[in-house]
Amino acid sequence: MRRYNERLILSAVRRMNGASKAELARVTALSPQAVVRIVDELDEGGLLYQAGKRTGGMGQPATIYRINGKRGYTVGIEVGRSDTTLVLLDFDGERKAVCRHAGSFPSIDTVLRHVTAFIDEHLGSTNALNAEAFMGIGVAMPWFLGEWRDELGISIDQADEWRRADVADRLQAGLAWPAFFENDGNAAALAQLLCGAGVDLEDFLAINIGTFIGGGLVLGGRVHQGRHGNAGALASIPVCAAGKSDYLIHHASLYALDQDARAKARSAWTRRCIEALASAVTSANSLLDLQAVIIDGALPPSGLEEIADGLRRHFSTDAPPDFFAPEIRNGTLGNLAAAVGAGLLPLHASFTPDLASLFKKE
Repeated sequence: MRRYNERLILSAVRRMNGASKAELARVTALSPQAVVRIVDELDEGGLLYQAGKRTGGMGQPATIYRINGKRGYTVGIEVGRSDTTLVLLDFDGERKAVCRHAGSFPSIDTVLRHVTAFIDEHLGSTNALNAEAFMGIGVAMPWFLGEWRDELGISIDQADEWRRADVADRLQAGLAWPAFFENDGNAAALAQLLCGAGVDLEDFLAINIGTFIGGGLVLGGRVHQGRHGNAGALASIPVCAAGKSDYLIHHASLYALDQDARAKARSAWTRRCIEALASAVTSANSLLDLQAVIIDGALPPSGLEEIADGLRRHFSTDAPPDFFAPEIRNGTLGNLAAAVGAGLLPLHASFTPDLASLFKKE
């Protein structure tokens, strides 16, 4: 229970971006005495530090505690269908370095070379790779990385490498540190929950517009993985677009958008994307009654804003009469969401409780 409560306090401080002991007692429902004891111990242990005083109101100024980012480091890797992205995070989840290799479908050997080079460049000359400071590697990738071969234009051999049941074992064998694996959509949702647009939410759908459309689902303050870890994946959700039944992947994925397309073609793709996403969000929200839907991904911020605005307009005029439209939020992590979420996996495994315990309802 003591270990659990320590995790609870750390998670609350991280999501609140700093908090006083009184605020922590209020949001966690722990007793003030317990919070004082735990915060003091975390402060002495170097996991928290005193970031300053907050004045205002009656009584003495409140001491604000924040996560000590120098306490440890992780590396997050997103293995995508057309790129590999790596991030170095400190214990507070702050990005210290980012590297992206784009342009081709990856192989396992290529991913391992990228990881080794990244760690050598950013941590090799420091003492951060010792057992206490380096907390591990998170790997985020689609569970069906080798599927939809026709859409990707890859060979059978390229696809089959990622269809084998021992993919995680082969990646772990090439790494000298503990590795944590997660679906890319779930990792992106975790990033939105802990340090993105969903830090104040308990129930939301995180939509990630990438080579293929993807997503992750947060229910009750935690990532809902589903039976096979694929809840919220979205790509194969049926939609009605252009008057026909189809799958979302064919209407809201960047593989179908020529990056050199002229404005007219890009506008046509955006309209199709909004129409298809409106259908998918209507289905998801009718089932789940969400607080919000977060739109993020590899498009420029202006492109993501256009899609989010299109969804807002749709639900303001064309929602079913018995429908509680969710808030449509713009994400802030862009094409780094899954990699950041991957980097958070070692922290999440060691220092995060069930986040449904946070932010108790009155």
